[in-house]
Amino acid sequence: MKAMNFESISVELLYILIKVADLKSINKSSEALSLTQPAISKKIVQLENYYGTQLFTRSPRGMELTASGKKFYTNAKKILNDFHDLRISVLDKRISLQEISIGVLDSISAFLYPEFFIDTLSQLREITITNKIYELITPFNNDILDVVLMDSAFRTDLNGDFFEKKLFEEPYFVVYSKENTQVENLTDSSISAYALQKLNVLMYPNYCPIHQRIMNIYQEINIEPPKITEIDYSESIISLVINSPFVSILPKSLALNKVTHNINKLAMKPLDITFLRSVSLFAKTPEILNVVESKLTNYV
Repeated sequence: MKAMNFESISVELLYILIKVADLKSINKSSEALSLTQPAISKKIVQLENYYGTQLFTRSPRGMELTASGKKFYTNAKKILNDFHDLRISVLDKRISLQEISIGVLDSISAFLYPEFFIDTLSQLREITITNKIYELITPFNNDILDVVLMDSAFRTDLNGDFFEKKLFEEPYFVVYSKENTQVENLTDSSISAYALQKLNVLMYPNYCPIHQRIMNIYQEINIEPPKITEIDYSESIISLVINSPFVSILPKSLALNKVTHNINKLAMKPLDITFLRSVSLFAKTPEILNVVESKLTNYV
């Protein structure tokens, strides 16, 4: 067995492999990591030579992990998670996940950070996953929840002192049946607020943050919103969209999931730039914010 050389493997090498695997491109990884492409290629070869196996293959789709590479990738992510946990424990001995209660919208936990919540579900003191925005805001305002992940726009409903970290933005999409000629005949690359007015829209009831956000946007731009028919069940909405002229409005992450699972029947088209979803992490203290944010960065 080869003697361990601790200078051969570093956290940096693991991080580079994970970034190349996620982006499937040395060129994109070069920009993201601020390293030259030759430097990244050299470090990947260094890993492959050390373990005596090929970790990547090149294909028309970019850099693809081999079977050995996929196993290495999974274990490398676990090692980095442990490394971040160690760093947090050193920097802040007062706070651990076992002391934190988190609330999150279902669309965020299921489609944006599923691995984070799978890995931490049993570690957290308490977790609330819901599609009802008031089930996050009220407990947070009453100091029952320490952290919430939700649409940034709902910061105006929070009371008292809190700290915010914006995590990302994503566009909203109209999801519709491929047989819906009303949408198919729209020639623009995106759907404007005025074009949306003329469509038959299905959404969750107004407790849904997506529903609320769409209505708020129409108020902000001072035009009449489309007529919205409310249905309380996700699968019923998708079934009706597939089999009728109705459309639904979903953030990109959720829209991709629904369309991918019904690829022969559904299509999606973005709403224009007016309709952007911003998601933030809100916490009661900066220390709690830093602990949770540090964990989330491992799952981006």
